[in-house]
Amino acid sequence: MRSCLCWQRPHSLASSDHDHGDDKMNNTLTTNKWLRIATLCILYFAQGFPWGFMLTALLSFLASKGLTIVESGQLTAMAYLPWTFKLFWGPIIDSFTLPSMGRRRPWILFAQFGMALTLIAMIFMGDITSNIGLLGWMFFLHNCFASLQDVSCDALAVDVLLPEEQGKVNGAMWGSKIIGTGTGAAVMGTLLVSNGLVFAVTVQTILMVGIMAFPLFILERPGEKRFPWSKKGPVSKTKEISSIQNPILVIKDLLNAFSKRPCFFAGLFILLSAMNQGVNGAILPVFYNTTLGWESDAYSQFVGGPGTMLEFIGALLGGVLADRFGRRRVFFLGWGSFSVLSGVFGLLILNTQELPSWFQIFYLAAHPFFIAIGTVSMFALAMALSWSKASATMFTSYMAISNLSVVIGNKLIGPLTDMFSIGQVYVLMMIVCLSPVLFLKSMDPRPILDMKSKH
Repeated sequence: MRSCLCWQRPHSLASSDHDHGDDKMNNTLTTNKWLRIATLCILYFAQGFPWGFMLTALLSFLASKGLTIVESGQLTAMAYLPWTFKLFWGPIIDSFTLPSMGRRRPWILFAQFGMALTLIAMIFMGDITSNIGLLGWMFFLHNCFASLQDVSCDALAVDVLLPEEQGKVNGAMWGSKIIGTGTGAAVMGTLLVSNGLVFAVTVQTILMVGIMAFPLFILERPGEKRFPWSKKGPVSKTKEISSIQNPILVIKDLLNAFSKRPCFFAGLFILLSAMNQGVNGAILPVFYNTTLGWESDAYSQFVGGPGTMLEFIGALLGGVLADRFGRRRVFFLGWGSFSVLSGVFGLLILNTQELPSWFQIFYLAAHPFFIAIGTVSMFALAMALSWSKASATMFTSYMAISNLSVVIGNKLIGPLTDMFSIGQVYVLMMIVCLSPVLFLKSMDPRPILDMKSKH
């Protein structure tokens, strides 16, 4: 669900805008290094926290109240589906701006407000166990705003970060989202069991409103207004230059790019590999609660604690390994290892009367580690294969394919569980998600990198 910093850097940001020596001007994102880093990390934490609440804590809580695996898949699909729309957010936020208040800040504020509003709406839903369909639509609406915030924050990061900052800060942003997801799972899982849904959502809403203070009171550049009625500050020396492109030309360029062999097969690899994540993510909260006997708060705390820690380590390790051994190899190492592990999980379910407790813990901790390795290397590969004038849109397309794959996995749960047992489903998905190894060689990014260097 995460997109890396791959937008084209706007010409409106001159190097003189950064780290201005005047103390009166040193309170904006372009003039204060630590302020921009802290703001971006906090905004990404704000994305992750509700995600951990919805797809870990709440699903596990509902499983203890009778939620089925098919219903869990439906809810997960409704949460992931808006992240496939990211392809369309970029042109929209580029086309409609309010320069006097910042190019990205109004969109971030709008998205944050929408995220908070959809959380508040959950308080008035009554008994959510009898309103799974409505809850699914709340998941959908919330993540429409969350995906919009994600794209807006990525655009903001590219606008305000110096080139030498982008790599490190991108890692910090992604890590902040992982921590937010883990914290949301652990904290909200405990609050749900001890204090109920209304209290848990109220606490989360207060947190979201508090986080809104950062984009609300912090300016992108000197000379911008904090609110529409505010007086303008010292005039910025930067000139606003439109970055709007003809959408038809962008689409034409995008189709041409995907016609290249490495780009096409990379998209196919991503589509097949992430399907298993969709199946696994919907099954686990219900399976661990109803079949393995885990308490919902214990499940949430473990996912948000050791699981998040290993996921964070996997993300850092994935970047290092991708640089050292190549993006394609590490891409397959991460997703392939996850698929093999899930296959072993399925075989043990089929061949043992009771899944060993040590393997229950091991699987819950290890699978996000391998997913993180595969995901980070996927970002790196996608960036290498994103070329032409539509490079930003192309990269976003790869991310949309990844999220679409998860949704497909969610939707397959119903038909698959009608035909197969849970163990058989996991074995089948292992076979499907290991199949991309057949065209691993076709994903060699070197021809694309050569084209990019010539341009």
